[in-house]
Amino acid sequence: MKNSIYSMQGVGKVYKFTLTQAFKNKAYRASFIIMVVMIMLLGPIMRLGASSGESVGESVSNVKEEDVNITDLFIINESGVRFEQESMQLEKTGFKKINISYPAEDNKKLEDVMPTLTAGQVVLYITDKPAANGLSVYQMNLITADKTDIKADLLDDLGSYLKGKFDDARYIEAGVDKELFDIISQGFNEKKTYTDKEFTTAKNRKYTDLEVVSLGTTFAVILMMVLSMASSYIITSVMEEKVSKLVETLVISVKPLALVMGKIFAMMTYVGSIIVLGFLGSRLSNWVMDMIMGKADENAQRINIDALFKVGTVNAIIVVATVLITFLIFAFMSGIAGGACSKTEDMQSATGTITMLIMIGYIVAMIVPQLDISALNHAIVYVPIVACFAAPVLYIIESITLVELIIFFVINITITVAMFFICAKVYRKLILIDGSKVKFITILKMIFGRDNAAKKKEVA
Repeated sequence: MKNSIYSMQGVGKVYKFTLTQAFKNKAYRASFIIMVVMIMLLGPIMRLGASSGESVGESVSNVKEEDVNITDLFIINESGVRFEQESMQLEKTGFKKINISYPAEDNKKLEDVMPTLTAGQVVLYITDKPAANGLSVYQMNLITADKTDIKADLLDDLGSYLKGKFDDARYIEAGVDKELFDIISQGFNEKKTYTDKEFTTAKNRKYTDLEVVSLGTTFAVILMMVLSMASSYIITSVMEEKVSKLVETLVISVKPLALVMGKIFAMMTYVGSIIVLGFLGSRLSNWVMDMIMGKADENAQRINIDALFKVGTVNAIIVVATVLITFLIFAFMSGIAGGACSKTEDMQSATGTITMLIMIGYIVAMIVPQLDISALNHAIVYVPIVACFAAPVLYIIESITLVELIIFFVINITITVAMFFICAKVYRKLILIDGSKVKFITILKMIFGRDNAAKKKEVA
């Protein structure tokens, strides 16, 4: 077995050396820290972003009267929609002491009021104009004097609040209750079900649309991060050893397959450590956010690594297994691609090709679970490698069956094993070829044993 092309002699030494070098490298050490911190803070950042949309509405009710330096609000309403003082409900906010008047009732227009504005006065100017479809388009403006004491954020809060109340007034004037309008405006879900089984599955689904987005997006981000970092390092490392002739010395004591497998295992440890530490940090940061802001709702969990591990132990194992399989497939690809390179330009081309494949998978992982098209869900399971980016999430959200998930694993585990044997067969020949980049057709000839032309280029 020692002389076999499948010998793993020396893999431990390569593993230790590669992992040590990765952490000695300032760039990779910095990347490690940055990625862990990013994953750790991703949940809180997304949560703060999601809650910021709610903060405007909430901030109006939290405005303190002593902070409001608006003395008068002049309302000039040219829209045709009645917007009376009682519709504003300012008495429930920190703006309740503002004096409200309607200059238009005294035949005053905007140009009459503007020149007389003092530092604490504001004009609410409401207009409308017909759109192409014949419906009215409304516009609201809050206008102050050129020299004013009123802060911009205070005006923003007041404007957002008044816009919502004006909409309420429009609905009521049109004869539509606000609550009824909210229900109607949601419209119909374009997803149609045709069979009793499909309808029952959709009805009993455990996850909401936002949770599906969270799962798909988080899985896509994790895969892209893992594959991009590992692929880039493996290609670069293999090519540098080849160009520096170091590989010719290494193959004397370490078998060629052990060289690439040691690098793959080292990078598996590297990115695995990022995910584990990032996950633990994410749990901690989310716990701190819950203590500070209360338990998060689903809107705050769009992208959060924690989401993939709240789906049950079995599903979490499925996710981890899929990440591992996908990692190995792309790692073997990267080892072969790096061995085929002889100069920096070749490396850039190889890295670009691998990155393009990763981005295709990333798009699949982002889009397919959200589309939830039955035919596409079931078909993608049978597409090698591409299915790795979508199958776990599709199974978790019950869009594919257990049988289809098993088929997915059988197909891609078979490809992983095949990639191992292919890498073992061609890697030694690739790293000893000096000169121009090895073409894809030459690699195919090596795989199927028709590599005489390549053998002539090998270094004795």
